[in-house]
Amino acid sequence: MPVSVKIPATGYVTTDDYAEVRPSEAGAVADILAVSGQRVRRGDLLVRLNDGVQQAAHAEAVNAVSQAQARLTQREAELAQENRQRGHRLTQAELRHRHAGVMLKMTEDLHTKGLASGKVLEEARTALALASSDLESLRDEDVTLADKMLDVLRRDLDVKTNAALRAEAQLHDRHIYAPIDGETVRYDFVPGELVTPQSVLYELFGGSNLILKLRVPERYATEVTLDSPYKAVLSIYPGLGRPTFRGRISALRAVIQTDNQQTYRMAYCTFENGGMSVPPGTSAEARITVATVPFWFWIFGVR
Repeated sequence: MPVSVKIPATGYVTTDDYAEVRPSEAGAVADILAVSGQRVRRGDLLVRLNDGVQQAAHAEAVNAVSQAQARLTQREAELAQENRQRGHRLTQAELRHRHAGVMLKMTEDLHTKGLASGKVLEEARTALALASSDLESLRDEDVTLADKMLDVLRRDLDVKTNAALRAEAQLHDRHIYAPIDGETVRYDFVPGELVTPQSVLYELFGGSNLILKLRVPERYATEVTLDSPYKAVLSIYPGLGRPTFRGRISALRAVIQTDNQQTYRMAYCTFENGGMSVPPGTSAEARITVATVPFWFWIFGVR
């Protein structure tokens, strides 16, 4: 007569959209903003770690950005005004140069006719030379120096902006947000307690379908396979005559995990509540069928 070989596993009922909430860095808890059973939306703030240092650094960085932006804006306005004034000076210099050229031509004509002295002619030539020199000087002005100064100010603004973004990210890391929509189960922690990235603060249960997560002891890790059936009992239904829930393994983690010196392989299983009330987080004890062997094989432990 064939006998089913079964192995033990423990776990809990969860939902198909599930997340554990942990801090991204160590810190003391400042505020707890969500309680067990509360419905939250993705992005809701759940916990704030002590962030006084980060708040100050962020405020300083934002102020530095404001100052750098103000310096750049002021210099851009000054440069625009300088360019307008230079344009006016250049226009005036071109007019003076053109006028000096016309006056020299007229003076040369008058001098040829004996109506203008040599002194007047020389003065006209000098006036044209001075006008030419002024015009050439304006045209030769190095306007790239102002552009280089603007580039320096823009680079400084970029540096300050990047520093502010880093400070904002560091401040954000002190705030712990809900990664999914769902119902919270809060773990035991209090304001002032030091938590680390290894600390689970909440479990979030979202989605509409229930699944069963089972921890298969490492010594049985290679025996479980996809579609292996299981039977499970739940902690919320104790005593004799407690209902049995059935399902099959639908997915297996490929790695061995460790938790409090327990090593296991995680199995994800289908779960039907049979119309009974089964809240997410309910713990379960299960036996997974991994093989069917003849009775005598089972007696002697042969699989």
